[in-house]
Amino acid sequence: MTTEPEHTDPVPDLTIPLSAADAQALGDDVGQLTQRFGAVLHGLAQLRAGGASLDDLETTIATSAELLDRLGGIQNAAVRQHAAEGGSYGELAKAMNVKRATAQYRRDTLLKNDPSPMERWATGSN
Repeated sequence: MTTEPEHTDPVPDLTIPLSAADAQALGDDVGQLTQRFGAVLHGLAQLRAGGASLDDLETTIATSAELLDRLGGIQNAAVRQHAAEGGSYGELAKAMNVKRATAQYRRDTLLKNDPSPMERWATGSN
């Protein structure tokens, strides 16, 4: 016998709307990113519920770090492309929700270097 309340509401499905063309362009990365995101959401739920083990916390840390690396690569690739397309510092600042000087510094610093492995992954040129 359990004292836990019975869950009567179904667990909601997570839907990520992608066009067929987007899914095709992303290939296997869709599944990998979805798995990482799901693992991070599970870690968040454990943090909120309390009682996560050290192994659980380490998994959440590692998975969120992997996801952050990929998101950083996506952002950097987009910033590089924005510059190549003639985007202004002001437009970039608005998109990044930072001051213009910060956007200028970040873009200029990024453009001084070759694309990172995660940036190359984001553009599919790895």
